[in-house]
This record gives sequence, structure tokens and C-alpha cells, in this order.
Amino acid sequence: MSPPIMPYTLSPCIADLVVVNGAVRYRDESQRRRKVAICGAGGARQMPWDDPTFECWSLNNFWNTSRDRDGRIAASRWWEQHQIFANYGGPSPQDENDMAWVRECPVPLYTTEPFPENPRAAVWPIDAMARRYRDYFVCTFAMQICQAIDEGFEELHVFGLDLLNGTKREATFEAACVAYWLGLAEGRGVRVVLGPYDGLRRQMHPRDWDAFMSLWERERPDVNLIFAADCPTGRMRPDEQLLLRHPFRYGHDYHQESNWVKGHVARWDERPVAI
Repeated sequence: MSPPIMPYTLSPCIADLVVVNGAVRYRDESQRRRKVAICGAGGARQMPWDDPTFECWSLNNFWNTSRDRDGRIAASRWWEQHQIFANYGGPSPQDENDMAWVRECPVPLYTTEPFPENPRAAVWPIDAMARRYRDYFVCTFAMQICQAIDEGFEELHVFGLDLLNGTKREATFEAACVAYWLGLAEGRGVRVVLGPYDGLRRQMHPRDWDAFMSLWERERPDVNLIFAADCPTGRMRPDEQLLLRHPFRYGHDYHQESNWVKGHVARWDERPVAI
């Protein structure tokens, strides 16, 4: 259960952004900022909430921690990349507090689908980003980094994304995906600054492809109800390597992606560790 939303006002440090024709824009392009900061659950205290030279981005249910020293909401943009109207395969990923925030979020909010109840909601253009870069989105952090690259930010500061010390999902699929996007950012000239304790400097080991194929055969009857038979794992052929790709889009294919990852990592407890 997400926490109740504590009372708030807006920090004067947030960027002056508006949603125009479904896209987030600066009201005055001459005021565009060149530095952006993102954070995971362990990085909120290190974020430059009080620095007006940054755009600070927040996500999910961080509404009580994404605040400046005076307790004001200090994120210029918000990300809720879990299907709001997911009506298949399981319950909604949002509880009542999540939905209250989606309805009232006072800054531009990226969603997975149109949400007219909040005029500041904008659908994150995942199809366009996948065509422009790579269809490889395993977590919201990857989408944020992609957005930073696309908008031409000169600096990207990352706090609290110690994914390698997180859950099985975070330490494997998410860490590899975030490492890819950070590398792409650096390769395109973005200065990437990692806050202390970030564990994003290693890649995953190659997968056990025989086990993957076995998992696919077990999951195919259910998955095939939604996806075409020639692509039963979503956006990949079952015989393709998982390097730089993922069979589903995190949040946008919510229950299929979640169930696939759970099944894939559940068998790793008994696998030997290569030395």
C-alpha cells in the first residue's frame, strides 16, 4: 500500500513546464535547463531538490520524499509507467493513494495511456522512442534516461539506483537495462554522474538459453492468448538472445512482463555461480 499523500505546495525551483498537444514542453524554451537528476528509493535525500539549475524527476509513489528542505514538491516531472487501466491478467498495479496522485499530480505526469482527468498527464511516447533508439525498456529508470538523451540534456545525475543490491529482478534485468541506457547516454556526449553507492558498473552473465526455451514452452499457452503465435514472448522471437532486449515493455505490458520475469528468475536459486 502506498503511503497517504502529505500536504504540499510546489517548490519555486521546479522548471516551468506545460503539456501541449500531449507533449511536455517548456513554456519559454530559453529557460531550458541542461542538467537533470533521477533517483531510486535510496537516493531522495541526495537529490538536488533545491538547485534551480536542475530538472529533478520523480516517479511512482515518491510524493512524500520528492521534496525540498521546506517540504515542498520539488520534482519538475513525474513518471507513472504502470498501466492505469490494466484490466487483464491480474489486479490494477495502483492502489487508491496511487490513483489519487495520478488524478492530482501538480506537475507534468508521464503515463502509459491517456488520462484526461489530469490535464497535466501526457502519454510517454514509447513507440517513437523504441523506433528512434532501441525497444529495450525494463524499468522506468530506462525510460527516464532515454528521455534525457532525447531532449539533449548535457548532464545526467543518478542517485540511489543501487540495483545490483536489490531484488532479483533489479539485480539482473533492470541493472543490465539501466547500464545500457547510461552507456548510450555517455556515448552520445551526456556527462553521467553517479551518486554514492550506485551499483551499475557491471553487466549480467549470459543466460541459460535451454532453460529459457523450456520456460517459453511452459508459458506459451497463456501468453499466446494475447500475442501472435509467431511472437509468443511479446516483442522477441523465443530463440533470440536477451542481450539488449526484453520480451515485454515494463509497465506498458504490465502483467505479461511481470509474470514472465517472475518465472524466469524463480529458478535461479538452484543454479551454480560461475567463478
